Amino acid sequence: MIRANRRFLSILRLALLPMLALGADKPVLAHHSTAIYDSEHPIELAGKVVEWKFTNPHCIIVLDVVATDGAVQRWSVEGGNTSGLFRAGWTPETLQPGDEILVTVRPLRSGAFGGNFSNPRRSTGEPVVARAEGR
Repeated sequence: MIRANRRFLSILRLALLPMLALGADKPVLAHHSTAIYDSEHPIELAGKVVEWKFTNPHCIIVLDVVATDGAVQRWSVEGGNTSGLFRAGWTPETLQPGDEILVTVRPLRSGAFGGNFSNPRRSTGEPVVARAEGR
C-alpha cells in the first residue's frame, strides 16, 4: 500500500510541475457576468448617500433618489473592488451619509432599484475623487 501511494505521488508531481511552471506567476482572474445590467440604457441618478460600503468584492453606494412623482427610491449601486478604487484615490471616508452625488448607472434588468455605477460626481459636477497627477 505504501509503495502504491509513493508511486501515485510521484506521478502527481510530474503532472503538476509543468502546470505550475506555466501558470504560477499569472494572476488568477475570475468575475461574474454583467448580464444582469442593462448596458444599452444607462441612466443618471442624483441622490443623497445613505451608506458607503468600502468592501470586497464590490464597493456599494446606497443612495436615496427622489423620483419625478416625489417618492423616495432607495438605490443600491455597486462599483469596483476596494483595491482598484483605493488606487484611484477612494477611501472608506470618501462618501458620507448626506453627501449629494450624481452617478451614471447601468440599471438592473429586473427593474429593482440597483445597478452598476460609474462616473461618480459631487452635486457640483466635480468628480467624487480628483485624480492625482501622473495617475
